[in-house]
This record gives sequence, structure tokens and C-alpha cells, in this order.
Amino acid sequence: MLKKLLMSLAVLGVASFAQDPNLHIYLAYGQSNMSGQGSVTDADRQTNPRFLVLRAGNHSNQKVGEFYPAAPPMGHSQSKMGIVDFFGRKMIKELPDSITVAVANVAIGGQSIDLFDKEKNAAYVQNAKNKNDTWWIQYLNEYGGDVHKRIVEMGKIAKQKGVIKGFLFHQGEADYQMKDWPQRVKKVYDQFIEELELDPEKTPILIGELAPTGDLGWRNDAVKEAADLIPNGHLISAQGCPALKEASYTLHFTRDGYQTFGERYAEKMLEILKSQEPVPDTSKKDSVATDSSKTDTSKVVPSDSTDRDSTAQDSTNAIRYMPRMTSVETTSPKLYYNSREQTLFVRFKKNGREHRYRVSGREK
Repeated sequence: MLKKLLMSLAVLGVASFAQDPNLHIYLAYGQSNMSGQGSVTDADRQTNPRFLVLRAGNHSNQKVGEFYPAAPPMGHSQSKMGIVDFFGRKMIKELPDSITVAVANVAIGGQSIDLFDKEKNAAYVQNAKNKNDTWWIQYLNEYGGDVHKRIVEMGKIAKQKGVIKGFLFHQGEADYQMKDWPQRVKKVYDQFIEELELDPEKTPILIGELAPTGDLGWRNDAVKEAADLIPNGHLISAQGCPALKEASYTLHFTRDGYQTFGERYAEKMLEILKSQEPVPDTSKKDSVATDSSKTDTSKVVPSDSTDRDSTAQDSTNAIRYMPRMTSVETTSPKLYYNSREQTLFVRFKKNGREHRYRVSGREK
């Protein structure tokens, strides 16, 4: 009977944990500073298996919707080094080795937030074609002709393969005359949250300032307003990030500016991940330890070791594991997944003693 129960739970368990909880995926979008304008070095092309690109553009002989080792171009075919490149490198440097970070980047220079609005993008593209403003259409085509749709497609793949941890956003130069730009930014974010069925309380959006020393640095009040308007919006400062003086404008960051800026995005995200760590339930742990007449504590895995990597050194390791049961309150079998061992288990209590079984039926 137990064997049949374990087999049934195993089927359910595999379906529940088919995605990898240690694959953290970020959806990035915006205009040229998000696609990346920084110079590329040979070192930038060296990859790390823990930093991936979820390919959103049709180029580089790579298949859209597949994961590849991250290297520029991360967005469309002419993208260079930018925010997401340095964001990902900083994230894997600070996170535990068990966590892989991936970014899907959908960004096109010079374009309004309306290009990302599912209700306005078709008219926006048609209006650009009518005005013969078509230099960027080649990049739009790399994204399948619809950047909003492509972001949703990447989001659905991300949910199947891993966990969407947030959005990375940088845009606004093209909309410097829009007084309602903050509201439009929130509208697009809300659309993505709804279509991807995400929990907004667990899905932040990181919004970066425009280059303070650039032509549109004065617009950063609007950038702050956009971040404040979204309950889980977070402003990323660009202070001290140098801008590149170009022939006709000063809008893009220098390579060093991108590095500082991208690492600030990462630092904020690491702070958010830290805040999302579950608070240990010490009351249940204490009750298990003191009520030895009802529970054989020699069978209970200690609360500080069940899902912890013995080589881990810092507190951020807690984010790599699935929440665990601190005690079993009833005799009903409980299903849980041990991320470190990549194994599905069943817990239940019988005759006052707690048992843990692999789905194979052998007691652990």
C-alpha cells in the first residue's frame, strides 16, 4: 500500500518540480541603454556556465527560446556590453554556486514605451513605417515583429524551466516629452504580470535612472515617479556612472558606466532576494525538541541541516532551497523536495515517530 502511495506522489511530485528552482531568470526590456552600447573585449566573450542568455532574438546561429552561455550580444544582433551583461556577472559572483542566472533581453534603441504596450504597439510600428522611420525594424524583426509578444513568450519558457525573479527595465529617453510616461511604464509592467500570471509581490521591477550627466538627466524625477508608482518598483541610481559624449548627443553610458550601473541593479536584486528568505519558525522547532515523548527526535532531520549545503559560508544560501517542513503534525504523508539532493521525499508520522522515504520506497 505504501509503495502505491509513493508512486502516486512521485507522479505528482515530478510535475510539481519539473522546473529548476535554482534557475533564476530575469526579463529585461527597454531601449538602447538596455540593449547595451559599451565596447566589447575578448574577455567579455569568455562564458560561465552559471550565467545564461535565454535567446530572445533571431541571430548568432542560436535558436530563439533556448538557453546559451551568456556573451554579447545579449539582445538584438547589434547589442554590445550593457546593463544585463554586468548584472549577470555580479549576480553569479555573489550567489551560491548552486544557482544559475539567466536573462532574456528584448530592447531596441530610440523607441517609446508604447512599443512594449500590447494595446499600442501595432499602431506604433505602423506609424513609424508611415513616416519612413524604419532603421530599427530589422531589430524588431529579430524579435518576431512584436516585442511585447516576444517578452511574454520568453516569460512562459522561463516559468517552465526555472523561476522568474524580476524585470530589468531602462527606457525613457525617447519619451522625454511624455508627462504620463510613469503611468505608461506601470501599465506595461501590469500587463506582463497579468499575462504571465505572476505574483507582483514576488516579482520586482528594477528601473534605472537616465545618465545624470547626459542630455536627459533632468528627467530622473519622472524615472523615480515610475518606480514609486509600482508597489514593487525599485529605483536604480545612475549617479557617478559616466556618460559617453557622442557627435549628436550624450545619452549612453561608457563601458565603465555600464559596469557600475549593471552591478547596482544586481546589488538591489540581491538585497530583494535576501528580504524574501523565509523566516525560521522557531516555535515549531522548539516544540519538536521539547516534546520527546511524542516524537523520536533521532529520526527528525535537524532544521539547520536538512536543505543546507555543508560548504556554504554566507546567509544568502537560504534562497537556493525549497521551503522545508520543520515538523509533521499529522499522520498524513507529506511530499517535499530536497534541492541539494535533487530528490523527492515523503514524510509521515507513524506510532509517534517521523519517517522519511525517497519516492523509490527506500527509507533514507
